[in-house]
Amino acid sequence: MDGLSNQFYTPDLRGFIEYLDKEHPEEIIRITKEVDPKFGVTGILHRLEKEGHFKAVIFENVKGSNIPLVANIHGSFNRLKYAIGMEEGTEKEFLRAYGALEANPIEPIKVDTGPVQQVVKTGDDIDVEELPICTYHERDSGKFITAALGLMRDPDTGVDNIGIYRHQVHSKNELGVQLSETADGNVIWKKYEERGEPTPMALVIGHHPAFFLGSLSYTPIDSNELHVAGGILQRPVPLVPCKKIPLDVPADAEIVIECMIRPKERRAEAPFGEFPGTYGPERMNPVLDILAITHRRSPLYQNAFVGHADNLLLSGVVRSTAIEDTVKIACGTVTGVHMPRSGRFRFSCYIAIDRKIEGEAKAAAMAAFVTDPFLKFAIVVDHDVDITSDTEVMHAIATRVRADRDIFMVPYAKGSPLDPASYDPKAGSHLVTKMGIDATRKDNYPAEIYVPGNEDIDMSEFIPEYDKL
Repeated sequence: MDGLSNQFYTPDLRGFIEYLDKEHPEEIIRITKEVDPKFGVTGILHRLEKEGHFKAVIFENVKGSNIPLVANIHGSFNRLKYAIGMEEGTEKEFLRAYGALEANPIEPIKVDTGPVQQVVKTGDDIDVEELPICTYHERDSGKFITAALGLMRDPDTGVDNIGIYRHQVHSKNELGVQLSETADGNVIWKKYEERGEPTPMALVIGHHPAFFLGSLSYTPIDSNELHVAGGILQRPVPLVPCKKIPLDVPADAEIVIECMIRPKERRAEAPFGEFPGTYGPERMNPVLDILAITHRRSPLYQNAFVGHADNLLLSGVVRSTAIEDTVKIACGTVTGVHMPRSGRFRFSCYIAIDRKIEGEAKAAAMAAFVTDPFLKFAIVVDHDVDITSDTEVMHAIATRVRADRDIFMVPYAKGSPLDPASYDPKAGSHLVTKMGIDATRKDNYPAEIYVPGNEDIDMSEFIPEYDKL
């Protein structure tokens, strides 16, 4: 890597878009015709995805707003590579590079002002519905903000924490929020709740994808994710004090919504189409008062199409590095970890090991469960299995698993409250059953068929233009 994407582009959302326009125009589409934010934006994104197109899309004319909408920025693995300065490379190489950056956080710098505060709206000037906020799915209960990075600060440690939480629009100056039981933000919010105090929360909208990758790194609650974001960006994040709440936010973001979560108050929110591809139930959730909206003079609004590539790929890819680090403690022969798209980058994990003794595979699976509460299926295979291939993993399961000995269950385990296979999905239960599978070759496994020398054959000598087949 030679630095972030390209040193000539600013390390923010518009800089990344400029980079795509000039260096990879095949990765981006601009739509100038008016599009309805209710099902129109997501209808176009859904059609593109169904037809195999995962490009970033800029909607320049969204009905009811004069602010352009940027969508699907994280919907392509190529764009995640570009975000950290990789022009070429496999997923394994990307994860190795990402892990190295993640392990070297960079402390933010404080600044007095920044582009995100070129326009400041408070009091009666606040109207969150000026933003091109979308209604995504048929049964959604309203309009939702889906790509806001919710920045909070632990009142005990002073450590900043960032997560993506969905926010239903209740009124021009009120939002809802779903703080899932598995989220660090839930822990921070409850600390304020127990004291009867409002919880400061800044919603950061629109930033470079490397900032998103760093902010969503799967790190302990005492790890400052603004530092990790700086590591992935490969430069310090400039922070500016909020206007109305005691938090500091990225000065080069597009939009910031400064909020306070009301203590003890709840309001009905959802249903909403969630990442598993099913609707989450209506819940009585906290209410946020909007105290200020700040933004650039000509801001870009960024969203995420929940349950689709943009939403799934971003959070899923970064989980594998944390899982691999923990699993290696339990099983030193681990050679790779992969979160497959087939498991929605959340529920399934493939772990490759260079198996030496019986029991290693089960230890690896249990360590994976400890790391990530969303994870339900941990499948451990031999190191020569391509863990990026569902076919090869399923072949290992089909031929190397003795179900009575090689599969184990963990009932009533902590999982995602959005999991449709939880014990009570209608009520939003977070309890699930987890399953580990040892799909490695056992000591008495018979020899496998193999054709010697096939790897060394130059196929183009026998089949002209073989590489074009």
